[in-house]
Amino acid sequence: MDFKPRNISDDELTNLIDLSKWVVTEIELRTDLMEKTVSEKSIKSLYEITSNKENTFQEKLNKLLTLGCERFQLSHGMISHITDNQYKVMKEKSKVGKAKDVGDILALNETCALKVVEKLKPIHLTPAYFEKNSDNRLKEYIGAPIFVHKELYGTFCFFTEEKGSRSISTSDLEFLQLITQWIGNELERLQTEKSLQESQERFQQIANNINEAFWIFDFDKMSLLYTSRVMSEISGMPYDKFNSIEAWINLVHPEDRDYVYNQIVNINNSIEFDFKIMHSTGKICWIRSRIVPIYNEEGRKFRLVGVAEDITEAKLNSDLLRKSDKLAAVGQIAASIAHEVRNPLTSIKGFLQLLEEYQLPYQELILAEFNQIEEFINEILILANSHLETKREDHYIQTLLTDVIDLMIEPAALQNVLFSLKGEAQLTINCDEQQMKQAFQHIMSNAIEAMPKGGIVNVEFGIENAQFIYINIEDNGIGIPEDRIAKLGEPYYSNKEKGSGLGLMISYRIIQNHKGQIQFTSQLDIGTSVKILLPIS
Repeated sequence: MDFKPRNISDDELTNLIDLSKWVVTEIELRTDLMEKTVSEKSIKSLYEITSNKENTFQEKLNKLLTLGCERFQLSHGMISHITDNQYKVMKEKSKVGKAKDVGDILALNETCALKVVEKLKPIHLTPAYFEKNSDNRLKEYIGAPIFVHKELYGTFCFFTEEKGSRSISTSDLEFLQLITQWIGNELERLQTEKSLQESQERFQQIANNINEAFWIFDFDKMSLLYTSRVMSEISGMPYDKFNSIEAWINLVHPEDRDYVYNQIVNINNSIEFDFKIMHSTGKICWIRSRIVPIYNEEGRKFRLVGVAEDITEAKLNSDLLRKSDKLAAVGQIAASIAHEVRNPLTSIKGFLQLLEEYQLPYQELILAEFNQIEEFINEILILANSHLETKREDHYIQTLLTDVIDLMIEPAALQNVLFSLKGEAQLTINCDEQQMKQAFQHIMSNAIEAMPKGGIVNVEFGIENAQFIYINIEDNGIGIPEDRIAKLGEPYYSNKEKGSGLGLMISYRIIQNHKGQIQFTSQLDIGTSVKILLPIS
C-alpha cells in the first residue's frame, strides 16, 4: 500500500495473485499439519486409554469423555442409552457445571440425539442451527451413534452452552466415530461375557445340585476340561485334584481299571456301565457311568461328555434283597427239615427218659447230646419264622450283653481275648431275650475267632439319631476283604475255612425280625466293626 496512485500492470497483478496462492497453500499446509498433529496426538491418547488393562471400562469412558472435550473444545461430554424413544444419561463429563446427572431420563425428541438417530451417522450441529431453535440453550453439538450387535445402543456426544467459534473438521467426525466403534465393541464384549458368565453360573448350579457328577474330557489335550463338585463328594478326592483323566482312572478299583480304560478309549457310541472305585476313606463304592462321544465336523472324536452316579446304596439294597430272598428260601427248607427231624427226636428222647430207672450206659451223655440237637433245631427254625415264637419284653441292653460276655469269657480266655463294655446302663429294648442273646453270641464268637493272637473285643451301645439304639461290637483281628463284606450272612458263605455261615444267617434273621439292621465295616489286619441298629419304638 502507498499514498501515491499508480497503474498495476498485468504482470504485477499476476505476481500478486501467485503470491496470494502461495500464502493460501502455506496456510492450508500448516492447517493440515496442525490437524494431522492433533489427530495423531488424539489417536495416540485413544490407544493409550483403550489399551490400558489396569483401568475398568467405566474409567476408560471417563477418560474418553475428557479426551473429546479437549479435542473438540466443547465443555460437556455425554454417553446415552436410547430405548423406546427415551434418552437415558449413562455417563457425563463437564468442564464447567453439570449438564445432566447420570441416570436422568429425557424424551428423545427433546434432545439433539434425535438427529443422530435419524441419520445414524456422526453429525455436527453448528451455532447457526441453534439460532433457529431459540428455545434450545445449546450453541454447538457433535455426536455419533453407538451400535451394539448392529443395533443402535445410544450416542456419544459433546456440546456447549457457550458462544464461540470452533472448527469441526471431517477428521474430527471420523475420530468421534472411531471412539464410538470401540465403545460398541466393548459393550458387545461385556454383554457376551455377562451372558457367558450367567450361562456358566446356571450350568454350575445345575451341575452341582444334581446327584450325578458331570464331566467333559478333551481327547486333543488328553485332560479333563470340566468336572462338577459332585465328583469330589463321590470319590472323597479334593476337587482341585481332578486335572487329568489319570486322576479319575487311578480312583477305579484295580479289578475294574483295565475294563474302564478300554471302555473310554474304544468308545464310538453312547455307553453305560458300572464299576467300582476306591473312596479316599478306603471304602469301595459302585459307580454307574454314562458317556457320550462328541465328533467334530471332520468326523473325528475329540471330546467325551459323561455323568457318573454313585449307586452304592442301590447295589447294597439289591444285595440285601437278594440276601433276604436266599434267607427266605433257606428258611423254608430249614423249617421242613427241622420239623421232620424234631418229631422222631422227641419220641426217642421221651423213651430214654422213661428208661432212667434202668441206668443205661452213657444215658446222661446221650440226653445232653439230644438237648444240644434240640437247641440247634430251634436255631434253624429261627431262619423260617422267628417272629412267630418270640416273647418280646423290655430288657436292659447292658444286662443282655453282660450275660453273653459272661458266657463267652472262657472260650475267649483260651485265645487271650478280653472284653470291654461301655454304654448307658438304663437303656432298654423290647426284644426276645434268648434270640437277641443268640445274635450277640454269634457275632462275639466271630470276633474272638478273628483274633488268634489275642486282643480286645470292644462292645459299646447307645442312642443314634434319636431313632435307633446301636450296639457296636469291634475287634482288632485279621479283618475281612471289602469284596466279601456284601456276601456276609448269605447261605453257605463264611470266612472260616470250615464254616457254613449259619451263625451270621441266624443273626441276620433275628435282627431283621426285630426291624433292625446289621452293618459291617472292616480293614485287613486292622479289625472288623459290626454295628447293630434297633429301632427305639
